[in-house]
Amino acid sequence: MNKAAKTPRRHRLGPINALVLIIGSALGLIASLGLLQTELDHLKDPLAALDCDLNVLIGCGSSLMSPQAHLVGLPNSAIGVAAFSATLTLGILMLLRVEMPPIVGVLAGVGALGGLAFVGYFLYLSASAFHSLCPYCLAVWSATLILASVLIPFALASMPASKDFGKSMQRHTWAGMISLHLLVVIIILFAMSDQIGTLF
Repeated sequence: MNKAAKTPRRHRLGPINALVLIIGSALGLIASLGLLQTELDHLKDPLAALDCDLNVLIGCGSSLMSPQAHLVGLPNSAIGVAAFSATLTLGILMLLRVEMPPIVGVLAGVGALGGLAFVGYFLYLSASAFHSLCPYCLAVWSATLILASVLIPFALASMPASKDFGKSMQRHTWAGMISLHLLVVIIILFAMSDQIGTLF
């Protein structure tokens, strides 16, 4: 049997998408660390004013210590630090042109879909329960949308059944990224119109 036929096909991102993955991961990591530090500072001095509480629309005070901010018993920001560290490492490896087995792409895509569900859930909570937008969370959401725009097409391109579609999506990463951000902005404008109206 041909040796090449025995070798599983491996995949990697192009340099531009790898760089986008690194930038998005770095943004998410910095925002997650900032939110985690804010929570630690708040635990040390619960009466101190929070730097992230800017106005009636932008603030983290209503969500910082909520049960929803600790879904698995740990601060969600700590999970974000781990997740964005992993995607940052993946982006660096991709930029260095290290080829990955297809399962890496599939797992990254599944993680990106989970991240989108996370954004949707907390977008709903921000409008219905917290009535404000945490600035650190906004940065994490943006980072997640950036990663999803890169990793979901990468995952599809890693699977034979969707390879061509995934590669086509990879050529339009910016379109997916802009579309996802616009969708979030539109939802915020409609769902939080009362809070936005108080600013004017």
